Amino acid sequence: MSRNQLKITGSARIIHAFAISTTILLMSLTQPVLAQQVTMETLLDRIQVEDLLTRYYYDLSQSNAHELSEYFTEDALLDVDGTIAKGRAEIGKLYQSPEPDSKEPTPAPSRRMHMLLTNPIITIKGNTATAHVIWTGVMNEGIGKLPQIVEQGREDTELVKQNGKWLIKRRYITADGRMPNRFDTNYKPRENPLEQSK
Repeated sequence: MSRNQLKITGSARIIHAFAISTTILLMSLTQPVLAQQVTMETLLDRIQVEDLLTRYYYDLSQSNAHELSEYFTEDALLDVDGTIAKGRAEIGKLYQSPEPDSKEPTPAPSRRMHMLLTNPIITIKGNTATAHVIWTGVMNEGIGKLPQIVEQGREDTELVKQNGKWLIKRRYITADGRMPNRFDTNYKPRENPLEQSK
C-alpha cells in the first residue's frame, strides 16, 4: 500500500469517527430531558424536602417515634415493605421500638447505627413533590471495629406543602437487603410504587 493510500485510509477513519461522534451528539440533543431543570423557584423547595428526609432519619436514629409522625399529613400512608399504617397515630405506633427480646444479648452501649441517604432524585411541581432515595444502614460496634452494612433499600415519597411546610403524604420503604424480622410477613419485591400508581 502506498503512502498516499495510507493517508487516505487514515483520513477516512478520522472522518468516519467524527461522523459517528456528531451523530451521537445530535441524537442526545434531540432526546427529552428527563431530569427536572433546577430553578430559583424549585431550589429552596428541593433543599427543604431533602432536609426533611435527613431530619426524619435523625429522629429515627434517636428513637423518637412520636416526633416521626409529625413529618406526615394527617391522612398520610406509610408502607414499609407491605406493612401499612394510615394516619399519624398508626404511623407513630409503627415506629415504636418493639420490646427487647430477652433471649437476645443486650447490645453494647458503644453500638451505633447510622442511616445514609444517597442518590436523591427530587421533583418539585408547585405544592407537590416526589423524592426517591437509597438508604443504607451502617452498624458501628465500637471504636476499632470495622463498620458493617446491615441493610439497604429504596424510599419513594410523595410530599405536599401545607401552610408553607413540606409534609409526607405517601411513603413507600422497600428493602433490597436485610430488614427487621417484623416486616417479613408482608414483604413482596416491588419497583417504585409511586410510578406504578400513575
